[in-house]
Amino acid sequence: MSAPAYMLSLLSRQRQLLGDRFKERYPSNWLVWEPGPWRPARSELTSNTEATQLPTPMPFARPVGDDALCFELKRVVSSLMMGRGSENHIVVNDLTVSRAQLHLEFANEQWRVRTNSAVTVDGQSVGTHGLPLKNASVIVIGDVRMTFYEPDGFLQRLQQPQGGKTAAAAGPSSTTTR
Repeated sequence: MSAPAYMLSLLSRQRQLLGDRFKERYPSNWLVWEPGPWRPARSELTSNTEATQLPTPMPFARPVGDDALCFELKRVVSSLMMGRGSENHIVVNDLTVSRAQLHLEFANEQWRVRTNSAVTVDGQSVGTHGLPLKNASVIVIGDVRMTFYEPDGFLQRLQQPQGGKTAAAAGPSSTTTR
């Protein structure tokens, strides 16, 4: 079962239309794939077979005008796989992400990240023992930056104006902006 994914702009409009009923409709935690450098695989075959690439050596800057992709982390599932491969619950189509990058596990009313790969949460290496996620935790995988939100924190994120994004730094020509 894949995690449902929505564009942040769509969820912001739904929040405006539903008001307080939004939290009833979407009571889950959220993982937001922030706009930034993006090196997509050109096909499902390359996504599943091509070697993982090294991250771009440039500071992270959010591009102007791009939308974020939001994954709903429903609590009916206790473990989600995330990576570039099409068999994952959360597919991140970026060549700097491994085919099977990490596990998101829900136990004791808390989400944790576990991995054998190079992943950080709030600047700390994750490792096989894992790290717990809290509201606004930032997960960095290669060039991909994701932010974890608890339900109330996500409501606050939706209320932020879509403006306030910084201009993207110029990157290598093989990098696309998502």
